[in-house]
Amino acid sequence: MYKLSRILLLFIALPLFSSAQEKDIVIRVVQKNSVKLNDFDTELSLKKKKFKIQVLLDHAQGVYVFASIRDSVYRYTENSPIRDFSYLNLLELKETDTFNTNKELDLSETGWSYWSYNDSLNWHSFSRNPVSIGDQRVVCTKYIKQLYDVATGKVINFKDVDGPLYILFIGVKEYDVNGTPTKELMRRKLKISWDDDN
Repeated sequence: MYKLSRILLLFIALPLFSSAQEKDIVIRVVQKNSVKLNDFDTELSLKKKKFKIQVLLDHAQGVYVFASIRDSVYRYTENSPIRDFSYLNLLELKETDTFNTNKELDLSETGWSYWSYNDSLNWHSFSRNPVSIGDQRVVCTKYIKQLYDVATGKVINFKDVDGPLYILFIGVKEYDVNGTPTKELMRRKLKISWDDDN
């Protein structure tokens, strides 16, 4: 009987152990309130002030971010293939805001930022001191107080932005042996409009 109960316990615990190893990425936008991006398409209204994006990386090292003040993000739908998906790692923008020192969001029509965290490296894309919540689970924060136009090399202050800010997040589930993305984990599209009344 003891042996049977141990085997039964193993079968019950095995799915829990397996699911604990699954990759997951959860994104929140925080200003006055905190909004979790549950759906593919989210619209928010923020003040033209600093806000933060919190990213839970669960057995994942990072998330790809495409940001623009043009509505080119709308070419991506919830289920449409992303034409450049397998080339995401080749389209990465050069990381200049290590440890989120400048508190900038890179804007580009051709490249993707890769917000990553790896505790074995001496730099990362997020603010210092991410919060570890267990084995390979970490909450990282990216503060955004201004935009950086990669094409022109110019900083754009929120007060100078007339239209919405568009952001697309892509998580990669699997890579091949060469590090090429092969399977998508998640995608979230965010449109931020500015509330000038507050």
